[in-house]
Amino acid sequence: MASLAPVPATAPVRKLRVGVFADGARQPRWIVEALAKVASSDYAEIVAICLVPSRGQTGVRAGTDQGQTGVVAGSERGQTPVWRLYSAIDRKAFGAKADWEGKCDIETLVPKARRMACEELARGEAAALDVAFAIGDVDDASLDGLARHGTWRYCFGEGQGTCEAMAGVREVIDSAPVTASGLRIRLGAGRQDRVAQQSWARTLSISAAKSRGNVFAKSSEFVARALRELHAMGPEWMEARTVAAKDIAQESTPGAGDAARMVARIAERAASKLVNVEQWSLAFRFTQIEPWSASLDGFFRLEPPKDRFWADPFPIQRGGKSYIFFEELPFAAGKAHISVVEVDREGNASKPVRVLERDYHLSYPFLVEDQGELYMIPETAHNDTVEIYRCVDFPYKWKREHVLMEGIRAADATLHRADGRWWMFANVAAHGAEMHDELHLFSAAELLGDWNPHRSNPVKSDVRASRPAGKLFTVGGRLYRPAQICAPLYGSGVAINRVTSLSHEAFSEEEERRIVPAKESGLLGLHTINRAGDLSVVDVFSRSRRF
Repeated sequence: MASLAPVPATAPVRKLRVGVFADGARQPRWIVEALAKVASSDYAEIVAICLVPSRGQTGVRAGTDQGQTGVVAGSERGQTPVWRLYSAIDRKAFGAKADWEGKCDIETLVPKARRMACEELARGEAAALDVAFAIGDVDDASLDGLARHGTWRYCFGEGQGTCEAMAGVREVIDSAPVTASGLRIRLGAGRQDRVAQQSWARTLSISAAKSRGNVFAKSSEFVARALRELHAMGPEWMEARTVAAKDIAQESTPGAGDAARMVARIAERAASKLVNVEQWSLAFRFTQIEPWSASLDGFFRLEPPKDRFWADPFPIQRGGKSYIFFEELPFAAGKAHISVVEVDREGNASKPVRVLERDYHLSYPFLVEDQGELYMIPETAHNDTVEIYRCVDFPYKWKREHVLMEGIRAADATLHRADGRWWMFANVAAHGAEMHDELHLFSAAELLGDWNPHRSNPVKSDVRASRPAGKLFTVGGRLYRPAQICAPLYGSGVAINRVTSLSHEAFSEEEERRIVPAKESGLLGLHTINRAGDLSVVDVFSRSRRF
């Protein structure tokens, strides 16, 4: 969501009581880990686990009271043998290192005394349940009235269906740019379902296993986040943090034709990799007006050698000269360093000079000035830190001044000063998930001081407009934040978002326009825009023949 309401600082003392209702003890690892976060939290507890006999259906199941339908969770029996064979090969070739779909025993989350029959729970514990959490082929309607905040379960896709076995599959087959996920909440007969923790991830169109793994890794955080917010806000949470659910759409079962389409797509991608080089390069222009559009008319191009790419440009003008700092990644090295070039108004550029290198990957050399000093905050996510470097001999020599944050995998830290305080925007990924989806916000009284997370983190969870794409800027008194459009490809373009609220209590923004390369330009994407004085820079993604 682009706008999130604040979470009050006060919270009830009693933990929220959660009852888990599953169609079997063996459940996907990602769901078990999601509930393990709840069980170990200080705001919620799992008071009982009930194993509900499966209804044994293999097709569709009743959705809501209005007769809407959705596919039964765990309905892999409805898939064709050819698709099951493809899926097994796909998992072997492209599956995530973490086996998110492997089965784990959900009953290990609670002591034996808390494993009970549904009838037993209804007699003794139902009045005290805050949330009923359903997994698998469980009739949600049968749980009506057991929990004061309804029955929760994971949902997937734009139709917000609840079939875990089909999560993200149709999106991959159809090359849909994004895959949605969230929590669907049934409040009871005659009441409209709600959805919490809405999020959109990039669909990885060459692999259902890889795409699903990314969705599951991120979604495993949703239950704990939602319960934390509910615990803090109380009954107001349902209105402030959830939206009306859509009708559950029936999904078609993948078959032999779908498997053949996937194999052909993988072969086409492999062939393209063999004959083409995909590179990021830089472009710059001197102008008094904002130049970013769907073309590079009026820009000078800076093309790297074929053995590397150049990206993430940040310009600065000093002493009547203009410079661009950027990420330089030699393919053979497997990691990038920071380089700088000097450019002039005739389009000339000096030879790149390496100015900062570590034994881990560096990128996105964000420049910021404070109290007469020039600093750089390169991305150091591979070191699980956010580091700041002070310039000691411009532009070539930089010294690490401080570690702003550690123990955090944060991408593209982007700073902005407002109302006497520093704000940091950065993407932070859940373990095993991509970096592109979730925007986090931090603040500090001093640049080199203590940085504190925003109480609503992540303040945005949408691969289409979360990850920072350059410095914030103002036009006509309005504040804008450029964000990367990372679907269908990473770096597909830039979304220009107008910031409408920025405070300790809330953050919100509204997308005003998008910068996406025109097809006739021959460019595949761009993902960083910046200005310094009258110097504007951008990076662009293109494909050229290898030979």
